[in-house]
Amino acid sequence: MAETAAHLVDRVLPEVPIRQWVLSFPVALRYRLAYDSRLVSDVLGIFIRAVFASLRRQARAYAGIRKAQCGVVTFVQRFGGAVNLNVHFHSLVLDGVYYLDDRQRLRFRRLPPPGDAELARVTARIARRIARLLERRGLGREADPDEADPLRRDQPLLAELYAASAQGRVALGPR
Repeated sequence: MAETAAHLVDRVLPEVPIRQWVLSFPVALRYRLAYDSRLVSDVLGIFIRAVFASLRRQARAYAGIRKAQCGVVTFVQRFGGAVNLNVHFHSLVLDGVYYLDDRQRLRFRRLPPPGDAELARVTARIARRIARLLERRGLGREADPDEADPLRRDQPLLAELYAASAQGRVALGPR
């Protein structure tokens, strides 16, 4: 992935500052994301909208820019360092915004890095919205496990392997 990211930064993306944002998930959600591509797409949308809202808020506060455009490329990574099941996102986000100046010329405005309070705000927003999404889908805390996990019902062996890998434990056999 590092080579691809370097290629994007060096040859594809505009020559503006770029910040990497990484979003990881609790084990139970990693398991579900491993086989539910629609959920991956929706969670990624929540993540990107929260980051873009932060950038637009900063653009208004620091530069008075009202109509800001953001940019991002995201990699959905499905494994961790131990080649275990660990769905998470790596997003290369333009570290600022594009806007039209008074003469209708496209400009880029670099923004200051997010502080601890802003990161906490973005993280809390993402967590709240994912929790609401899961509730709407019948996947929240009160969900019936048999109804909420079709993989366990339809492919129990694969479900056991996914769960073991996400939890970092041996799935089958003594070793």
